[in-house]
Amino acid sequence: MPPRYSLLRVDLRNRLFRVEYFDYGTVIRRFLGGRGLGAYLALKEIPRGIDPLSPENRLYMLTGPLTGVVPIASSRMTFVAKSPLTGSYTHSKMAGNFAYWLRKSGYDGVVLEGKADEPIYISIVNGTVEFHNARHMWGKDALETEVMIRREMKCLGENDCGVITIGPAGENLVKFASIMGSFTQRAAGRGGLGAVMGSKLVKGVFVKGNRDLLAEAFDRKKLLEIGVRVSGRIAKGSGKDPLHKFGTSVLVNIINSVGALPTRNFETGVMPTAEKFSGEVLAEKFLVKRHGCALCPIACTKIGKASWGDKSSGNIKYEYESLFALGSNLGVDDPNAILSMIDACNRYGLDTISTGNTLATATELSQKGLFPEKITWGDANTYMKLIEDIAFRRGIGNELAEGAYYLSVKYKDPESFVGTRGQGFPAYDPRALKGFVIAYATANRGGDHNEAWPAMIELGPYPFGPYPNKVFDPLGEVEEKIVFTVWEQNYYAVYDSLVLCNFVDQVGDDSLRPEEIVELLNAYAGWNLTYEELITIGERIFNTERLFHVKEGRWVRDELPPKILKKPMPDGPAKGHTAEKFFEWGIKKYYELRGWVDGKPTRDTLRKLGLEEFEYLL
Repeated sequence: MPPRYSLLRVDLRNRLFRVEYFDYGTVIRRFLGGRGLGAYLALKEIPRGIDPLSPENRLYMLTGPLTGVVPIASSRMTFVAKSPLTGSYTHSKMAGNFAYWLRKSGYDGVVLEGKADEPIYISIVNGTVEFHNARHMWGKDALETEVMIRREMKCLGENDCGVITIGPAGENLVKFASIMGSFTQRAAGRGGLGAVMGSKLVKGVFVKGNRDLLAEAFDRKKLLEIGVRVSGRIAKGSGKDPLHKFGTSVLVNIINSVGALPTRNFETGVMPTAEKFSGEVLAEKFLVKRHGCALCPIACTKIGKASWGDKSSGNIKYEYESLFALGSNLGVDDPNAILSMIDACNRYGLDTISTGNTLATATELSQKGLFPEKITWGDANTYMKLIEDIAFRRGIGNELAEGAYYLSVKYKDPESFVGTRGQGFPAYDPRALKGFVIAYATANRGGDHNEAWPAMIELGPYPFGPYPNKVFDPLGEVEEKIVFTVWEQNYYAVYDSLVLCNFVDQVGDDSLRPEEIVELLNAYAGWNLTYEELITIGERIFNTERLFHVKEGRWVRDELPPKILKKPMPDGPAKGHTAEKFFEWGIKKYYELRGWVDGKPTRDTLRKLGLEEFEYLL
């Protein structure tokens, strides 16, 4: 039988649920699943102008057609909601094994609607949905909560079921709280979705089942043949080796060498002592385990242990973004301190990037004499205390819990916020890696490196896209980088909707190829999709997300923060560079390529993409 997408709608107030099905020939053909389906449903269903922490907001937890069916890093899902951090649309992916077990439990996606009348957790086992009292879990950290849920559900093995939880930050509605999974080794980190879950009084979700995910495939044999071939190529090839050996932390030295490692709130892009927390040093002195998500041939996860003060940590998942956010961007270079702060964020359920953004903004404000608390760059003891204060909204932590953008507005210092659409930037300074100038400015969820990562054509050959294997000068301000950004935004919208891990696209010639994605989709769904149609689907998704901003009347304009736009890089390879000139002409070229005017799709663009139903928003 042809596959159908099953969406479990959970009415939290009345503790009821129903299942909605989407045919693969209609909505799924247009939006795939995951991020794409989430964008479409959020645009249609979330009322304009609502408080993101009100019961009217919805939290979409969505897998895609390829989730769990091929051994190509396919155990991912996308969460979508109106963000409490930015006040508009957001999406966030999570790896681990929860997505796999969600599909195995009998459903392809879940929507949490309304608000429970008391703290609960939800279990979904072979199609059966139950609501459990979670009062005794309220106040526990994310790891403690997962262990408690697993014990109650009698499933302690990580590979036997899936669990997501929130920590105290989610309970206390910290605007950048995250949803945690896989014993806090995985997070849907950006945008404050943990606060949305906390606002609904949902402490966790448990999933388990034995659904045959291949039974509905149109051509099961071909699907497996392609999956095994690609997985084997990646596993046996050398392209994965840096990620397998060091994880994303291999980027610390690489990005620092080109002068793009954000340091002290993007004051500079060079940190002379960054080697101390580089992937190579961490692997030598702190690494205790290499680990992979379900169905992954790369195993990029790196688990370490650290000690700080009189405390020793448990297992800590570390990666490049967290090392930047709680390391270089705060002027901290002690790996024990950085890893311990990462551990605290994971347990409390805080997005490490936004936590670092917020602490960096507060430190800059303090250094300028604008902030009521004294904070000094590199003071890890103070930062550790403030992380706890944020999670519990204690003292000045209550203010910090609103995020970096809020602080910059309150203290009237726009330069102290480095981000877009209310969300702080990740770990690449656009003044030194110019591809990020347009990518950051136009990212639909705000400061973002996942909607597009143009460094791929600046740091090494990338075999796909409009310029296969061509490498561009990181400081070059050329049209090709804009063309590539548009293509990659469309392509990665597809990835986030299938849902696949982007790293299988980032292992050189061993990578999953665009034509193989087309083959996989056709084998699963019985389609006759072409590569051109695949990219058009991504374009449709990206435009649908932008329409959410249009509907809200918020963050439609594409901008860059003052520090990046006008302040020259003080040292390093990018010394003297700003983003201003490239942005001024580059954004015009971007709009031309997109078919947009002033950040909005035109009616002709919507019609070309089959989005006529949303023309009324223009």
